[in-house]
Amino acid sequence: MVFPLPTILLQTFFLTISVAIESSVFYARCQVSRKTSVEYALAINLISVCVGWIFFFYIEPFLSPRLRIQVISYVFLNQLGEGGLSVIFIIGFFVFWADFSIKLISLNLFNRVVDSAYPLRAEVDLQDDYMYSSRKVKKAPERRQSMAVLWGHSYSHSVILLVLWLKNIENIGL
Repeated sequence: MVFPLPTILLQTFFLTISVAIESSVFYARCQVSRKTSVEYALAINLISVCVGWIFFFYIEPFLSPRLRIQVISYVFLNQLGEGGLSVIFIIGFFVFWADFSIKLISLNLFNRVVDSAYPLRAEVDLQDDYMYSSRKVKKAPERRQSMAVLWGHSYSHSVILLVLWLKNIENIGL
């Protein structure tokens, strides 16, 4: 049995980056305490990582032998085969949006199941009809949450992509 310790450590490092970045976005965009923002960022990222690995191990046997070797060698050994970069970009695009969807779904489920008095949900401050101004109306709480998840997810994946690129440069020897 092979124990992929470097992959586990890299995943843990990426999870730490994601939680740190996304919790700061929750804190800034949803006006919650730092502790609450870290708890929610950690919860949605752990769920997302678990679902992602389960999906990876479920779909891996159905891949073609060539694609299976490319994906496994990149995920576990950090080696790209012939034409592997284009495959990784295509897979990365779908993983980004699937991961974002999982995070939104898990945040909504977490919102409903665990905490009915969800702290990220703020009251909408509406003015009287005669004093209605679009600048004074806050965004709907669900949209604010979705945008916070999207911005945090985008920031964290950008930093992770930068780390992977720097790691790849080190492996090349530049």
